[in-house]
Amino acid sequence: MEPAARAGSALLKLAADKALLIALVYLLLGLLWILGSDSALNALFTDPDLVARMQTWKGWFYVALTAALLYVVLYRVLRSEAAQLLRQSRQREDLSLLNQFRESIIDNANIWINVLDAQARITVWNKAAEQISGYRRDEVIGGDGIWTLLYPDEDYRNDIARRVRAILEEGLEVEGFETRMRCRDGGYKIISWNQRRFFSENGELGSIAIGQDVTERKRLQQELERMAVHDPLTGLCNRREFEALAGARFADCVAEGRPFSMLWVDIDGFKGVNDRFGHRVGDEVLRGIADVLREAVGEHGIAARYGGDELVVALPACTATEARAMGEEVRGRVQHAALLEACGEQGVLVTVSVGAAEGDGSVADLAALVSAADKAMYRAKASGRNRVCGPED
Repeated sequence: MEPAARAGSALLKLAADKALLIALVYLLLGLLWILGSDSALNALFTDPDLVARMQTWKGWFYVALTAALLYVVLYRVLRSEAAQLLRQSRQREDLSLLNQFRESIIDNANIWINVLDAQARITVWNKAAEQISGYRRDEVIGGDGIWTLLYPDEDYRNDIARRVRAILEEGLEVEGFETRMRCRDGGYKIISWNQRRFFSENGELGSIAIGQDVTERKRLQQELERMAVHDPLTGLCNRREFEALAGARFADCVAEGRPFSMLWVDIDGFKGVNDRFGHRVGDEVLRGIADVLREAVGEHGIAARYGGDELVVALPACTATEARAMGEEVRGRVQHAALLEACGEQGVLVTVSVGAAEGDGSVADLAALVSAADKAMYRAKASGRNRVCGPED
């Protein structure tokens, strides 16, 4: 039996016990009055007619007295009952207003709120849920098919369903649980959920979920994280990120006995480009060469802007021969990219000088390998520019 039903039964039993007690007291007092009053009249009066008249008056007095007492008792009871009914009426009105207010607050909240029953069917779906998901309330209330639409991937949907069942069956409380859902317009949004179960007044089990659309926040967070490790002009890794990533890969290659090579790419005459065409054009040239580098290297290496017009590429598991071939590909692509055509300078080429170096027993760490590639690049400059040189050239 539910707690509310048990409390109601206890109150009814208490009322019955009190009523029985009052009836017994009234019965006892009535018997005492009859027996006592008759004995008193017989002791006070000897005339039978007078005794009979006095007994009649005694009866009327008893009726009047009990009627007065009954009136007082019933008046107090009925007044209390009327006051209680009035309080209950006001409470119902207050609860109705409170429910309307609560429903209004839930419906007009700027965060997603939905309520599920024990079978994970939707019972509440507020306006924010409609706006975020694109699905109207009348389309989802009373069913659970919405989850197939929001989470089309079956494995992902089943994982979320297991978590919901744990909330309903085990009382698990969820805070900050993020899901990626597919909205009606085909776009995806990231929702951060807080969810817990509850029991209604009649003991029915359900759960309430509050979701916040964090899509834009996550995008900004990812953008900030990307900006922290990438050069804002070229989109390549910045120096700090390059040293962290390349350092880890270099250590792995050394431990596994695999080769590791480095390219140092420097733009020939870049100062002249800036002086002649301006820094805006210089920036475009840098971006163009970064694009060439990114396309040529692909997934084989780690490209970065090391500083100024100096670009570097770490090539794990690549020999010096393979690194020089990569350097030649980059040099050739830059030469034929016609990066200054937008300035109306036909036939004016932008070229790069590339230094290549491979880690071996004489190279102690990544910094030494970078330095060796840098020196090889200067040899390429000294040899006439627009070429690739290694440590032995």
